[in-house]
Amino acid sequence: MKIALICPASLPCPPIRSGAIELTIDRSAPYLARMNYDVTVFSIQDRSLPNSEKVNGVKFIRYPKATYIKDVLDHLNKEFFDLIQVYNNHQWIWGIRKVARKSILVLSLHNLRLGHTTDDNKSKQIINTADYIVTVSKFLASDLLKRYKEASGKLTAIYTGEDPWRFTPRFTPEGQNITYQMKQELGIPDDYRIVLFVGRLVDYKGCHHLIQAMKYVQERHAKTALVIVGSKGFGNKGINDYISELKASAAEISKHIYFTNFIPVNQITNYYTMSDIFVCPSQWEEPLGRVLYESMAAGLPVVAANRGGMPEVISNGQNGFIIEQYDQPLAYADAINKLLDNEELRETFGKRNRSLICERYNFGQYALKLKEIFKALELKKQNKPKEQIKPK
Repeated sequence: MKIALICPASLPCPPIRSGAIELTIDRSAPYLARMNYDVTVFSIQDRSLPNSEKVNGVKFIRYPKATYIKDVLDHLNKEFFDLIQVYNNHQWIWGIRKVARKSILVLSLHNLRLGHTTDDNKSKQIINTADYIVTVSKFLASDLLKRYKEASGKLTAIYTGEDPWRFTPRFTPEGQNITYQMKQELGIPDDYRIVLFVGRLVDYKGCHHLIQAMKYVQERHAKTALVIVGSKGFGNKGINDYISELKASAAEISKHIYFTNFIPVNQITNYYTMSDIFVCPSQWEEPLGRVLYESMAAGLPVVAANRGGMPEVISNGQNGFIIEQYDQPLAYADAINKLLDNEELRETFGKRNRSLICERYNFGQYALKLKEIFKALELKKQNKPKEQIKPK
């Protein structure tokens, strides 16, 4: 079966300039190739990547950003694919259907745009045009079903995850060595505990609340550092007013709040390993942030806002804490302090998270669930006895 995975037009794949969707495609595609699928990934060009190559059994074809979707459509018109999976750009479905009338079309949704940035009639047409829709969380699936009955019977939430072997847990001997080296590199005192934030530095990611929370944390746990990994945009190391305000606030609170700026995805794992607690204070309806999976893979306890799909993988009091008062710094501080008070609790939550990644939330499992859907859609197309499409 020949399948095409179509990236958005914003970032290259693999995710050399970050990007959760590009990372998901890059990590899951080799698993699909090992399942004997003929896999082609389409993405925009980047000066550091060849325009075409084959890596880990996956063919990559890259087109200029300015003409990306036109070039992709031209390619699909010339080369037949049994199944085409379109990531997030739901408005491309119509054009793809015109040039690939006999292909199975799967729409993979990673945010709330469908039905929120398109009117109802267009949204219904998109849903009807797609043969199937996959979302990254039940939160996204529920939102779509509430709005459009047309999605019923052709919609499934599949969690992505992380490859556990990419991350070294803090509680291992190797993790302790990495922790020591990273603290030396960043100038963090060896006896300090570390709270970690990873994400874009934009107001709706809530980093300002976490910085303010550190005032209350340090009243109780003076030897605590906050490390902030991120920039204003994907791979953009520039400074804007919001980042300037963050740094000014941080300077007033503690000299042990560290800004790293943008860190490439293949260099970020040690920042998780050296940390004691991960905090995701998102203020918007986060579909299900990749940073949760990354911190879980490193064996960290997680403190997360009760927004969007985050409570689907973080269970309050089981593998972390869910913050109901998500815009209140003191609420984050209380949860962080509970974890700093109790090393055994931190380790228990962290080990549970690591196990969840190994057993449930990983790209191998994600690819297997996609395979179940692909097989069922293929059988349906061949008019064979109907199978249950939803993965187990």
